[in-house]
Amino acid sequence: MKKILFTIATLLCIACAGNASAQDADRITGVYRVIGETTHELSNVRIYKSGDTYEARIIWLEHPNDADGNPRLDELNPDPALRNVPADEIVIVRGLRYDARKDQWTGGKIYNPVDGKVYDAMAEFDSPDVLNMRGYVGKPMFGKTFEWKRLE
Repeated sequence: MKKILFTIATLLCIACAGNASAQDADRITGVYRVIGETTHELSNVRIYKSGDTYEARIIWLEHPNDADGNPRLDELNPDPALRNVPADEIVIVRGLRYDARKDQWTGGKIYNPVDGKVYDAMAEFDSPDVLNMRGYVGKPMFGKTFEWKRLE
């Protein structure tokens, strides 16, 4: 009987620990304010779960239209099929996975619509409402970090 109770208690602890890890991983989800690198244009992105990874999509741009009043498009996208996507609907992050040991989201890719290039990506919280999103080539030391401020 003691073995059965011990086994049940152990399984409950494992289940709770797994659930806590999932909650930790999901805390990245939400809406963030981003300031663009070259144009200093404001945008908002939504980070959401997609399967067992996390993605981020632009949901608002300070200037969604070009000088002629037409919606800006993702014209520099390396995939020609995506070049007609409105700029305020571009998926810019894909494939981030939570690493509980490091309390980071790693293994993803970040797309820069300003230059049409894709970089490796990782993210970690600086504070509960500031996410440091880093794009890099090869190793994280060869990259740049942007602060994304949580709005919701």
